[in-house]
Amino acid sequence: MRFSLFIGKRLSFKEDESSTSSPGVVIAVSGIALAMVIMMIAVTVVTGFKNEIAEKVMGFESQITIIPTLANQNSGISNEGIELSDDLLGIITDNAPGAKASLSLRQPGILKTDESFQGMIFKGFSDSESFRFISDNLVEGAIPDYSAPENRNSILISKSTARDLKLHPGDKIFAHFFLNDVIKSRNLTVSGIYDTHFSEYDKRLVFSHISMLQRVCSVDSTVGNAVEINGIPQKVDIDEIADNIRSDAWKYVSSHRPDYIYNVENVHQTGALYFNWLELLDTNVVVILILMALVSGFTLISSLFIIILERIRTIGLLKSLGADNATIREIFIFIAQRLVLRGLIIGNIIGIGLLLIQKRFHLVPLDPDAYYLNYVPVDINWLYIAAINVGVIIVSSLVLILPTQIITTISPAKSIRYE
Repeated sequence: MRFSLFIGKRLSFKEDESSTSSPGVVIAVSGIALAMVIMMIAVTVVTGFKNEIAEKVMGFESQITIIPTLANQNSGISNEGIELSDDLLGIITDNAPGAKASLSLRQPGILKTDESFQGMIFKGFSDSESFRFISDNLVEGAIPDYSAPENRNSILISKSTARDLKLHPGDKIFAHFFLNDVIKSRNLTVSGIYDTHFSEYDKRLVFSHISMLQRVCSVDSTVGNAVEINGIPQKVDIDEIADNIRSDAWKYVSSHRPDYIYNVENVHQTGALYFNWLELLDTNVVVILILMALVSGFTLISSLFIIILERIRTIGLLKSLGADNATIREIFIFIAQRLVLRGLIIGNIIGIGLLLIQKRFHLVPLDPDAYYLNYVPVDINWLYIAAINVGVIIVSSLVLILPTQIITTISPAKSIRYE
């Protein structure tokens, strides 16, 4: 065993055998542990927040949306229906294997009770899978079985809409639609009430089966006004897939229907406001990590200075016995690394413990009107936590070089008489 490691292992963290840990030890361990806890909380909370918000945005705005338009020299670009044809489905499958494509239809309308009314956008889905997001956020009632014809006029409204119109599951309500200067009315049943805390969407969206809206719009059962593509893995570049679909769709319509245009949009475009906001959070995390790295570094430097000053006589004794400066510096670097390891262990236990408690019990709340969530989200990514630990070890190893330089200035004769 090397001499520096042998001595370093036997030097106590206490001022003497009967006392508690020295101030330098307490400061070093506490500083490292606190920095670890703050960095872990910052990374996991921001990651969790980004994932939760992105999931909500994708619940309302599909990952990729294909919207048809009809180019006309006289009237510009006008809305046009779309069918999920075999050719279009083939283009989607070729560029996004495993993704789910479904037909949807949006139509503005008015929900009216005897006492009040509210303008809404009705969104109809063609398959039950598309209602999963609403099902996950359902607070009252249930998702109706739309395969049964008697449920085709059932709708799902938000908690804010239900509060404003004083509606409950099972209540009847009239919906009025304006199409080509004609008013069409439907007697609908409120089947369920959802709450995503996304007020911008909750206040204006009503969900139903697409067949009800198809009858209102007098279109065929295979026609909608958008094709929504979901199920693309998060690691896949959605922007690139959307560009590829747009390119292939353009080639297809150019040869089959030159006056027809497929507008292909991805969620980063339709939900740009939210994703741009989320990107700003990355900057905040970087700032926090840098600040905590600086704090832990300065704490470690000051602590090592204190530890060295507390052991001036030991340093003088080692020098008088023939130990050179490099060996003594190794001893104190080894001592400091032991303190870093102790701080890492304590910080990981406290940090991970707090994160697991918050992930399980949601003890720390948020104002949903301001943050779109009613609790602080946590996404425990073990790779990120491991990276933080490695980063702290590397930074601490580098900053320890400076304070040990003071050892070279200590005189053996004077240090032995040091009180």
